[in-house]
Amino acid sequence: MKNEYIPLPYEYYGDNIRWFIATVVDASPPLGFEGRVKIRVHGLHTHETYLLPQQDLPWAQCVLPTTEGGISGIGRQPKLQPNSLVFGMFMDGKHSQTPIVLGSLPHIEFPTLTQTKQTQEDIGDDSKPENVFVALTKKNTPRDIGIDDDNDSEIIPNRVQEQRTKTAVRFFLNLGYTEKQSITLSAGLFVTSKFVTNTEGAKKGIGGFTGSRFVDLVAFSPSFKRFTKQLEFVAFELRGKKANANILLLQS
Repeated sequence: MKNEYIPLPYEYYGDNIRWFIATVVDASPPLGFEGRVKIRVHGLHTHETYLLPQQDLPWAQCVLPTTEGGISGIGRQPKLQPNSLVFGMFMDGKHSQTPIVLGSLPHIEFPTLTQTKQTQEDIGDDSKPENVFVALTKKNTPRDIGIDDDNDSEIIPNRVQEQRTKTAVRFFLNLGYTEKQSITLSAGLFVTSKFVTNTEGAKKGIGGFTGSRFVDLVAFSPSFKRFTKQLEFVAFELRGKKANANILLLQS
């Protein structure tokens, strides 16, 4: 029998390692993919879901500590959650089709709506999600007397409307948006509501909040009728459920 040299599949051997940082988009794998998480790799997978749908993203295996059994019936599953920031490598090098997650990275997030619904008895007042977000945005919210913060009438004076417009632009500028982006955001709110915060109509508040969006606004703050609170909620949405719209805005 002729002996033939069969080269090692070196793409799995470690000579062409490709590291990555990724965001977990799904931590509930289907049958047969237990212990894996679906990831969107930064710099490789676009954040535009219409270009790369979530269903087309890869399921990554996860490295567990050696204190786990490593065999059927013994050990634990990874505890990573959606939006986790993870670090790993592709086992097949340049092909980049077989990812493995080595660990997670700490990162700052804005509170989720579930967290905002927690009562003061659940956690201390200083760390209550609503107060954390307010602390982050308080210095960025211009406190102009002219905005008439508590006025939620269906019709507001022109001077209040103009002042709220200026306040909104400065608010987004102070949050790090460019002048063009800040004006775009403020103009969108103005067209939607003329900056009227009234919540009695079909479309409620400065963002024309309806359905689940209005429910989220109410959960966000007991002072949801105030202009500044609604403005802060818009920023909150852009970092949460409206993240895709925020990405498009930041790329403009």
